[in-house]
Amino acid sequence: MKTIFLSLFVLLFAINANAQFPGSKFLPAYYYDINGQKVEGLIRSGTGKDPVKGEGFITYKEDEKAEKQNLSASMIHGFVIGTDSFTVAHAPKEGPWSRNELDFVLVMVNSPLKLYAVNADGGGGGGGLRPGISTGFGIGGGMGGFGGLGLSLGTGALRGGGGGGITYYYGSDTSAMTELTKKNFIDIMSEVMADQPDAVVKIKSKEYKIGDMEKLVAYYNSLRTDQAK
Repeated sequence: MKTIFLSLFVLLFAINANAQFPGSKFLPAYYYDINGQKVEGLIRSGTGKDPVKGEGFITYKEDEKAEKQNLSASMIHGFVIGTDSFTVAHAPKEGPWSRNELDFVLVMVNSPLKLYAVNADGGGGGGGLRPGISTGFGIGGGMGGFGGLGLSLGTGALRGGGGGGITYYYGSDTSAMTELTKKNFIDIMSEVMADQPDAVVKIKSKEYKIGDMEKLVAYYNSLRTDQAK
């Protein structure tokens, strides 16, 4: 079952690699509240006035007829739309960031040394990252200690796949994030993807560079899919 799941989303990514979603439409989703309880419903990128100054936010409603609620980043632990998963993070000490001190980051690789992404050009909900739906490929596992949150690289979330204002961070968790740069790319990504030696070889040979992140993560996940067969 795991192999089928992974293969399906790799295929979806290949088909929809150029897809982009504005994030203004409510989509089936769920979030984890501050007590770790899963809350299902409909979610879109936060619109309107920030409920808490300096914090990203999402707009949630229980169903189509329910009233909308703006949920600030400090009110939840993370949320999932389609295969795009976000967790809450404080602005790191160094590196580009959104306009919010507390915002959501996309979890791209869930390994002991994790890889995150944020759109440093964007403001508002999700650090400017726009949730997509079913255009990423799941890599399984949990996020922020909450098992069951699917992790993915979503093309809708990245709004163009790692270009423009996308900034990558790495760390054991969001409290220890450091910016990924061209200078440290080989060393850091070799550690992030250490469980897949073939990916490390291509990183060290410079076949993949920081501007090829989406392709690199796709390749990494294909290796994990083959390994799971």
